[in-house]
Amino acid sequence: MAEGTLGATPLGHVLLSIQKKGLSGTLAVWPDDERPGQDRILFRTGIPAIGRFIDPASDLEHGMLHIFSRRAAPYAFYEADLVGESEGTLRGAVDIFGLIANALRTDVPKGAVVRVIRKLGEGAHRIKAGSPLARFALQANEMAFVELMRAEPASAGTLIEQFGDPKVAQRVLYLLAITDCLEPYAPASRQKLKAVGAASPPKPRMSTPPGPRASMRAPKRKSTRDRHSTPPSERDSARPRADSVLPGSLSNRPPSRTLSGEIVAPRSVPSRPPPSLSPELRKRWDEVSRVIAMMDRQNYFEMLGVKESADSSDISRKYTTLAKIWHPDRLPSELAALRPWVEEIFHLLTVANDTLSDTKKRAEYQKAVMQGGGTPESERKLSVMVEAAINFEKVDALVKRRRYDQALGICEAAMLVVRKEADYPAMKAWILLLRDGVDEEENANEIRSLLRTTFSINPDHVHGHFVRAHFLKRQGEHDKALKHFMKVAKLDPNNLEAAREVRIGTMRHARGRSSAPPPAMDGKLPNFLGKFFKK
Repeated sequence: MAEGTLGATPLGHVLLSIQKKGLSGTLAVWPDDERPGQDRILFRTGIPAIGRFIDPASDLEHGMLHIFSRRAAPYAFYEADLVGESEGTLRGAVDIFGLIANALRTDVPKGAVVRVIRKLGEGAHRIKAGSPLARFALQANEMAFVELMRAEPASAGTLIEQFGDPKVAQRVLYLLAITDCLEPYAPASRQKLKAVGAASPPKPRMSTPPGPRASMRAPKRKSTRDRHSTPPSERDSARPRADSVLPGSLSNRPPSRTLSGEIVAPRSVPSRPPPSLSPELRKRWDEVSRVIAMMDRQNYFEMLGVKESADSSDISRKYTTLAKIWHPDRLPSELAALRPWVEEIFHLLTVANDTLSDTKKRAEYQKAVMQGGGTPESERKLSVMVEAAINFEKVDALVKRRRYDQALGICEAAMLVVRKEADYPAMKAWILLLRDGVDEEENANEIRSLLRTTFSINPDHVHGHFVRAHFLKRQGEHDKALKHFMKVAKLDPNNLEAAREVRIGTMRHARGRSSAPPPAMDGKLPNFLGKFFKK
């Protein structure tokens, strides 16, 4: 039915494939040396049942373990029973998951491990809910790595580096990966600014090529933070209730500082509990919803319910109490839908403990708290702001290629999440001006509205004045346009187009003329030049 070599497909992969497909038949594995015969294992619906081995073994499991050390031996799987019931056969219950875990402790197929871990890539991974970890009979150091993954899902490379024992980390990662116990991880609170898809080729709508624009910079993180009072509804939900299932050591104080409320980065929260739940489970559901919302705006001291002067032993004691309650494995199966949020609570508590227990990390973290950060909400908002800025870097190139629709989509996406950044409405106004012109009143009104928004945020926004100057020039209001070109030239002396417009306008005014250009002549040249340029 199948054949190959253990050099190309390690024995663990072969056994897992037989189990997954529920095959019945005989697996024959030849020795690495010149000895005659084969080791033969009879499977019934994917489960090892009887074995006959070249080397003596005490039971079926130990006979199979000996085969794992072979590196280039050929194997074949036959549909027939080639083991039989004669003397020398071994029987016994063998769990393939446990067998592979045991074999890896003494012999690791390095090439296969590298390939599997490399395939995991740079993305964060976590252990799947319901994974049968008990079947592996993990040792203490292996369980320590599993707890690290549960506490702080990360990329394979980061996990191996953080754990400190790369051999154990690689072995466990490989084991979990080949047994389908891993899945990509994204925190429930992570809000991604989606990249805009490729637009259809733009239709040329105007003959005037896009002019140069003032430099656009990515939004900077503000150095100061406004204090925001907690809304009454959130204050009420943050108060401890008499029937609370939370321990008293988890702080219920709302945080005192947050990042600017003008950055929109909503977090995902659990929905209402299903009506079929028992009163006790409904209470637990509501508690998870309340805690994840509360922790989103707390710093690490508030999460653990300790003072900023608390020592490491006090922090460790509080963390141990909370970790026992919020460990994901203690979540009832009826509340499986809440697992992403419970994992995040456990993750936040673990990171809080790790940070505050380390003197250097704690000092750096306290600086962030003093500046108004240090909460999941503030970090999420900062992430959204940075991602919006990174996406916005593409707009310049798209505008130069006249892919206006795609550039417009990026601007609008950025404006949805970062409200107080003048670059975005100014750029949207510029794109609309280039794409649609000023002939349609609806488009002209939208450009005016975007520029009003720009100047309400920053009255001296260079690109905003540059766009308004071109907008007024298109509408024939050349004297008003000149004032804005002069503003641009003052704010940005390197803007050559603004400097040229100012120079031309000043010369016209010096000669007693309007700054407006001469009337159009429908393509006809003046008579005194016509005789030199006849067709």
